[in-house]
Amino acid sequence: MTGNEPPLPIGSRVFPRPLSRTASQTFQQTPRSWPRQNLTQTPNAPATPRDASEPAFKRQKLDDTARNSDRIIGGDIGNASSDGTPGSKGVLSTGVADHKLETDDQEKESRVHQRPLLPLRPGRDSQARDIRYGRALAIERAARRDAVQIKPYAPEPPAFAPRFHEAGLYLTYLYKSYMLTCLFLGSADFFPWTGHHPEDVLTELTTKSGFYDKLQVSHSESTTARPSVWSSLKHKSGIPILSQLFVSALDQRQIHGTITANTTFKPPPRVTLTDTKREAWLRDLANPSIPLRRLSRTIPHGIRGKILLDHCLSKDIPTSRAIWLAKCVGANEIRAFKRKGTGGVFTVGGEAKWIKDWTINVEQFLESIIGICGSTEWRAKINYGLRLASHLYSEHLLDQEQYLDWLINSLRDSDLDSLPIWLLIVQIHQQELLQHRQRGRRLVEGTLEHLQNAYLPPNREIYGAVLGQIINFIKSVMNLAPACFLLPGCWNQYQETLKSCLDDDDLHLRSCFESLSRRNTNLQKHFPRQKGYPRSTCQENVIDLLDQLYTEHNFGKIAGACLRVTRDHDLLVKICVEWAASACRHGHFRAYAAARLLRIWNKNGVELQRPIFDFLSANPDPVGLRKRDVYKVLAELVSSKHLSVGRYLQWLMARGTLQGPHQPGPDGPCDIRFLLELPLQGLPPHVLNLRQTLLSTLGVSAEQESNTIYITKAKLAEQIPDFFHHHHVTSTSAMLNNDYASLSQTVKSAIARWIRQTLILRLRARNGTSSGSEDADRPMADSDEADSTLITVKQFQAIRGIYEEIGEFAVLADFLKLLSTEVLGSVLTAAADTINHYFDVFDTIGAANDLFRNLCRQQEDASGQELVEKGFLESLIDLGRRLPNAIQDVQRLRKELSAYTPKPSAAACSPISDTMVEAVQSSEPAFADEMDQMLASGTSMDDPTLGRVFGTITAHLEKSVQESDCSVTRTSQLLARLRGFGTKTFDALLHKWLQNWLQSDSRPKLSLVLPPMICSKIISLKTALNVITHSLCDEGDQDPNFVLASDTLELIAEARHERMYIVDYRRHRMLDQLHRLVRMSPASLIPCIRLIFRACSAADSFARSQAQNRIRSKSMRSLIRDVLLQRQEAASSTLFLDASTLKDVGEFLNQEQGEWSNPSLSTKISKLLDTVSDFNIPLAQLELKRALGSALEPTEVSTRILSDILIKRARTSTPARIELWSCLVSELSTSQAASVRERAETELLSQAVKNMTSMPGENKIGGLISIVEAAAFSVPDTETSPILDQISEGLASLAASRQLEKHQHERPETDPVFQYIDVLLRLLTIHQTTIQHPRFSQHTLYQLLMSLALLSIHSFLSPHPTLPNELFDVLSLLSDCLSDDTRSRCIRTLRDHHQTRDPRLRFVFGYTETVEKEWLQLVTKSASIAETMADGTATATTTTQPYPLRRWEMMQDATPVATENDTSLSLTLFGARKSVL
Repeated sequence: MTGNEPPLPIGSRVFPRPLSRTASQTFQQTPRSWPRQNLTQTPNAPATPRDASEPAFKRQKLDDTARNSDRIIGGDIGNASSDGTPGSKGVLSTGVADHKLETDDQEKESRVHQRPLLPLRPGRDSQARDIRYGRALAIERAARRDAVQIKPYAPEPPAFAPRFHEAGLYLTYLYKSYMLTCLFLGSADFFPWTGHHPEDVLTELTTKSGFYDKLQVSHSESTTARPSVWSSLKHKSGIPILSQLFVSALDQRQIHGTITANTTFKPPPRVTLTDTKREAWLRDLANPSIPLRRLSRTIPHGIRGKILLDHCLSKDIPTSRAIWLAKCVGANEIRAFKRKGTGGVFTVGGEAKWIKDWTINVEQFLESIIGICGSTEWRAKINYGLRLASHLYSEHLLDQEQYLDWLINSLRDSDLDSLPIWLLIVQIHQQELLQHRQRGRRLVEGTLEHLQNAYLPPNREIYGAVLGQIINFIKSVMNLAPACFLLPGCWNQYQETLKSCLDDDDLHLRSCFESLSRRNTNLQKHFPRQKGYPRSTCQENVIDLLDQLYTEHNFGKIAGACLRVTRDHDLLVKICVEWAASACRHGHFRAYAAARLLRIWNKNGVELQRPIFDFLSANPDPVGLRKRDVYKVLAELVSSKHLSVGRYLQWLMARGTLQGPHQPGPDGPCDIRFLLELPLQGLPPHVLNLRQTLLSTLGVSAEQESNTIYITKAKLAEQIPDFFHHHHVTSTSAMLNNDYASLSQTVKSAIARWIRQTLILRLRARNGTSSGSEDADRPMADSDEADSTLITVKQFQAIRGIYEEIGEFAVLADFLKLLSTEVLGSVLTAAADTINHYFDVFDTIGAANDLFRNLCRQQEDASGQELVEKGFLESLIDLGRRLPNAIQDVQRLRKELSAYTPKPSAAACSPISDTMVEAVQSSEPAFADEMDQMLASGTSMDDPTLGRVFGTITAHLEKSVQESDCSVTRTSQLLARLRGFGTKTFDALLHKWLQNWLQSDSRPKLSLVLPPMICSKIISLKTALNVITHSLCDEGDQDPNFVLASDTLELIAEARHERMYIVDYRRHRMLDQLHRLVRMSPASLIPCIRLIFRACSAADSFARSQAQNRIRSKSMRSLIRDVLLQRQEAASSTLFLDASTLKDVGEFLNQEQGEWSNPSLSTKISKLLDTVSDFNIPLAQLELKRALGSALEPTEVSTRILSDILIKRARTSTPARIELWSCLVSELSTSQAASVRERAETELLSQAVKNMTSMPGENKIGGLISIVEAAAFSVPDTETSPILDQISEGLASLAASRQLEKHQHERPETDPVFQYIDVLLRLLTIHQTTIQHPRFSQHTLYQLLMSLALLSIHSFLSPHPTLPNELFDVLSLLSDCLSDDTRSRCIRTLRDHHQTRDPRLRFVFGYTETVEKEWLQLVTKSASIAETMADGTATATTTTQPYPLRRWEMMQDATPVATENDTSLSLTLFGARKSVL
């Protein structure tokens, strides 16, 4: 600062002397108890004459002290400059702003080497800080050089000086990164120099000895007391005397120091203040420097609820002070209830209601802050709000149950935008939320719902960060409380999503998830299901996965899914082979699909040899399996070297199967018959010789097999003489018919390869590459004929028919691959149609894509359009549309196909007129050509003209439908071209025409008209069936309905089983739609099937016989069976309702399963139980329903017969058979299933309760439980159940039994007591519907839970590996149904009566180790003598009772004046003493 300094008073002595150096600097002063602290030097202060007159030693003292003070102040404050000059803070100010001291290097060096009077505090090195901060400080001072200090000078003590105690002042400072608050202490030994203080005058004594505090010596004591006291302590009684003296002193301190005054606590009173004073009071509350005792005199009235919280937020009141204000208001409100005169329950209820309202205010306060997300200072507000709410919760100033429930509901009802903040709040109280099963379950359900929503495709990209937070929260919950994920009701809904969010490298969470999956699955197995609910066994899951091959051929995906379903590889191989050979499945591709899956599994480490051999030996007469299909699957594995023929032959010899008489016919044992079904191609000679040896053992000659092959070749040569050349057989009596399907797989394989080899030889002959060294047995081709043509259409159709009959489609694929690169014209079109027709087979084999590529190359290599037919392009386009990677080829082919469409001439490029239409109003044979020319003459057509053209074509179609198939096909093609002029108008016209045509009396068969229209893409099969179904519903007469339904089923049935011989139009288009219809939507065929069955009972004999004949046909029976087997439609159980229909369906099923003459009901049921399998369950369910519905006995009697048979046969049958029977029970009516279930439950419990030691075998228990579980849908939704009372009594007797501890068990898994407990647990799970009823007896539920809880902590269950966990899971499941009163009763029983602190029970019932009101006990001693001991001494009895704390009154500084006992909890209860300073 520039300019002169302000004037000073003349007599002032407040400034130290200027710095100077004298010889007395080396003078040593005597240390003293409290080192004197002197003033620091003020920069640029001129020395007065009086200052100069001071003695040298005085100036020396001041100078030394000033130097040390400068160093300490600079180090303490950190504002010293780089040259060692002290800063402006911590020194006496002259009223002038900071000035820089101008000192020389000598003075600076002396200051460095001088020792300070007091040791420096850590981190207070002034030199280092001067060097570090000097430049910055100089810049700062230069910037504020013009500031003028107008405050009058006042001496200030150094900041580092020692301080005395001064009450009421506080100081907050930072020490080693810790914020400390302590009393502000007055400076010790700080006396500014005035000249009048004793220390201002130095004498010889003070110079030598220094200044020190003199001891206060009492004049009454002239000498020490040691001689007098020592004389009393020298003898042996001195120590007891001294002890008594000390004890007496302590007693006196106890008497006079104990607080005896009553508590003077009183919450601060509320007064009504003006708005100005209230705002001023709130501002004072927000100021931490104003003590609370000053504010506790009065608090403003009217600040309560959410207004109080809003004031705290807006004024930024510190959290501790806001809690203090809330307690003051709450204490006054609660005391107001007591002053109103009502007491007891009303007061407690009013207090609880006020706390609930206060909790709602806190919830609304947080919601209001969350609602303004994104506003200014929102982050500070939400931090304050969460901190305040958390403190209120932790100090029990909220209704914690209500607050936690509000958090869960808010999290569950929030959207993904606001979910992060609710996750943050929930994580604050995560430990409290997860301490209780019921609350944790709700939290997990809500979080999993958000997880599933966030995983949806649109949300996954937008809310990626939110998804990460949800996943992290779920992981933490899974680590802390995995039992909260016991959700059997919705586990299947969230299982896959939850599994996908877990990391593969996190083994702990993976194992935890697997454990939860097993536990939920175990509960779901016994959980009550709806009627007809699909089974969840591994067999059923594998079959469902295999059935997906009908719609998609993703073998890698399905193979992996099957491996994940079950780890039993033997069962997997067995199911796969049975699926391929089941009579209840259709499709030629199944054998190749099963073989392909088995190869994939074998590549993944699944053994095939042993399971296949076990299947052949253990299933000599499989139910519902076609043995030839089994041999087909195994032959494919042999051909691909995945099944060793040598090992099979060794296995046969090792088992001794070939010893004894055998009949190796087609219906013989599978293990022996397969010896005659082996494909011989590629087998080494020693294996062939061994096979011939084994065949001779069976009495079968190898020459007979060779002769059969030779005769078959001869017959084929006779059928197709132009293609085959073979020596004629002298006698053809060995083969009287052409049934190639009945040949063995060995012969079929040889014939198929022989046909392929014939084609190869013809190719070589045509190309001039045939060799003269061919084997004599191979057919020789005529070279002249081969040069002219390789194969004709007729020959191709005949050879294709042979391959279809023998089922060798893999060799047919090779045959087509050879032809696809060598032929053109009609043969090429027939090859393309064949590939389309058997696309599922070729795609399963893996040849569809290669064949399509060959056909495309052949089409590209064609020299002209006359060599490539239009039908070939259409078929090739249809084939490309079914391949996923042929989109570009299909587009190119469509462009090629457009070249075949006739282009109109330039003169005729105009709309088609009415005169053109009238010109073709003729029925001449040239109608199709004329109409074709007319359609090609224009490019557009209005709706009326299109309608007239449509009417002309359909009229010609109705007249010429009886002429030939070619006429109908040509007319359908005209309609397809007409559709291009207006799709919507054409579809409406076609729909109307089809409805009228179906109702016409002169209508021809549907099979003559609809197939060409469907193949021409005029109408889809599904649309046609919808129109037919609508017509069936509209017509009231039954005869037309029957005829229409019969024609419809005949159309579909014949089309499914007719072999492919027609090439004129694309029949494969209809077959593809037909297969999808039967598989995906069989319900569209149900009305037609129902009418057929009703017609079987019609009064008209002609209609009845016609309907019966239709049903007896092979194709119709196959169609009806396939429709009934579709599980997703439940075919059957709900569609055939009347008794007459059920009777006719029963006759149909009898023909399917084998007829018997007038059997009784018990015989029917027994036979049905023997024939049911995993593949014909829908048919068996329908048969059981028909048998029970058509029985002569009443319903109760027939149901009792069924129950008796099931219970009786459950004792001896295998678990797999019992599981199938349970599927039959699941389709019974509710009353019938309830009767079966009650009978099984009674049988099970009666035997168990009588004597647990004579418990039935495990197999019987499992069988009865399976039957009860299947009929669980019949559990009534009522408030009572007799079976639950029996279960409760059984569990109670077990829990109270004293024999459990003495019970000996060697094998816990088979112990009868453990089995009995397991049965009771399963029954409890099955009867969840009754237990969850709102009016279910809470007393019964209390007894059940108490019994389960006591059993869960019993040491008797510890040896069992799984039963304790199952019991805990059932206990957790039942606890979700508890009411609050029943839960409190359970807690009191467990904690008070049984004294249990088991953590599992505390988690299930939601209680802590100690009650909130019981952790503090009030001890009361009786005033009278309760008991007199033998020695005459008396003892007083003590009683304890809970002492509840008044949370709202536990506050500090509640009164304006501090007293010795001013706390809410009186200090006299603790025997507190006064503190002595």
